[in-house]
Amino acid sequence: MQKDVEFHDSMKNIAKIIETQYELNYILPIIGEILDTFISNHLIYIFLKENGKFKLEWPSACLDNNIIKTLKDLKADNTPILSEDQKTGYFPLINENSLIGCIVTKSMDSPLIPREIEYLQQLTTQASTTIHRANVYAEILKHATLDALTGFYNRRQMEERIKQEVASAKRKHTSLCAIMIDIDYFKKVNDTYGHAAGDYILKTVSKIMRSQLREYDIAARYGGEEFAILLPFTEEDEAVMVAERLRKSVENKIIDI
Repeated sequence: MQKDVEFHDSMKNIAKIIETQYELNYILPIIGEILDTFISNHLIYIFLKENGKFKLEWPSACLDNNIIKTLKDLKADNTPILSEDQKTGYFPLINENSLIGCIVTKSMDSPLIPREIEYLQQLTTQASTTIHRANVYAEILKHATLDALTGFYNRRQMEERIKQEVASAKRKHTSLCAIMIDIDYFKKVNDTYGHAAGDYILKTVSKIMRSQLREYDIAARYGGEEFAILLPFTEEDEAVMVAERLRKSVENKIIDI
């Protein structure tokens, strides 16, 4: 009875994660810890499938080569695979008939019993649903915050980031600079060659800009052909150098339309 109560608590907790967290970086460790608590005498591993290969998402390392090899045999169904000694179980994460990952449990002493296998199958199904919802939310968030043409933040999201970065710079007593950018003669390009050519120029210029910025710099398409860039931890003379570097990079690019 106690095990049943713990199982239903675990199911409920995994289902509720999505109410407070939406990013897989946060969700997967929580799922791992819930499973770890529920089956305390097992090691728990969570793998997700990325570009046809399994990538360990939680914990940070798996030193058992047999686990890595066996993952290749998984199929897109809910049937778990058990090792010969019944101590290691592979429980596929399935969404819309596709294999999206796997939860692996490895017992340190006794084999998995049928009841535990049944529990783990149901917990894995619930985890699949939670992970799928997180992916859907991430896709919605991406479209809500990013400019579809350039992949930069949109204006609304940039205004939020400005508030955050200004507050952070004040709190940490660090420098913060901003650059406003406008593409010269853009209207003439649109009027002469059409909007498809204009879109191609916006994509090309944004790609050049991205290649010149640091990972933590923040870029946005602020309006038609206007861009804004925030440069955290940057002094004014450094920002001038960045702006000039961006200008030269665009000037030197021959865009064939």
